[in-house]
Amino acid sequence: MPEVASDLLSHFPVFRTSDPEELRYFGSMTFGATRIELKNVDRFEARANLVQLPKIDLAFCATTADLAIDHSEADYTRLQIALKGSATASAQGVTSEVNERQLAITPSGVCSRTVCDAGHQRLTLRLNQRALLQKLTSLLGAKPKGELTFGSTINADDPYTRSLSQLVHFLAQQLDSSACGLPAAARHELEQAVQISFLWATRHPFSDLLRNQASAPACGTVRRIEEFIEANWQDALTIERLVEEAGVSSRAIFRAFERSRGYSPKAFVKMVRLKRAREMLLSGDPDVSVTATAFKCNFLSVGHFARDYRDAFGELPSQTISGARR
Repeated sequence: MPEVASDLLSHFPVFRTSDPEELRYFGSMTFGATRIELKNVDRFEARANLVQLPKIDLAFCATTADLAIDHSEADYTRLQIALKGSATASAQGVTSEVNERQLAITPSGVCSRTVCDAGHQRLTLRLNQRALLQKLTSLLGAKPKGELTFGSTINADDPYTRSLSQLVHFLAQQLDSSACGLPAAARHELEQAVQISFLWATRHPFSDLLRNQASAPACGTVRRIEEFIEANWQDALTIERLVEEAGVSSRAIFRAFERSRGYSPKAFVKMVRLKRAREMLLSGDPDVSVTATAFKCNFLSVGHFARDYRDAFGELPSQTISGARR
């Protein structure tokens, strides 16, 4: 029987078993497996560890038998990093190798299949899809148009991928080495760093926009309008006012925003107002209410404000107030 190396995330065990039925039970209950097929099961051993954070999960899995796992639809994107041996990941008709040369990605919202060779060991990073979109929105300044979808693989030798892999390993080691647990603030910062590193390392419709945010100065017209919006966010910001401020046509304004930012001036106005609303709600002022904050920040519907706020920050305005007052 091939030897299984010492686990990562050993403080967070889920199972260690040589019983196929026990493997199927835990695979279903914990990892969303709808079917597990095993080959070469004589004296086999499988084990898994899992830590669940608010917006990402990290698992270590190892097997000494050939096995195939079918996964049901889930609300997270899955990244698989091979530590030893090889496997394949399949989704939407695309099959990708998981080995020392590349990492594989399976998208959220679809069924998938993982086939592991005997002796395979891997780390699996699960990232909440809504939280990823919120993080991308924060990085870009406003919610981009279109769906956030990812390529099926990333090259292990790419500098961004190496940084991501190193960060994931560091997170696993830190979680494992702290007997009393990492401080909440440290966990949050590492979790956020992993999300950002994933968005930089993977290819998606907004990759170029994201990288251009740091590598190239913003168009002068866009920057001037953004600064105007930041300074006048409480006013009625019509397209006519923006045209007057920028000195170019409305068509030119929208084209400039789309090319350099990936969203419209209106989306930027909304995000600025949502950020100001969050500052008010976090103030701890006992006189602050959701309704008053919504109207003060130029949201005409409290319901629409609450929905947009949750999309941007992952919680309702009322939850922000409660947390601030505690």
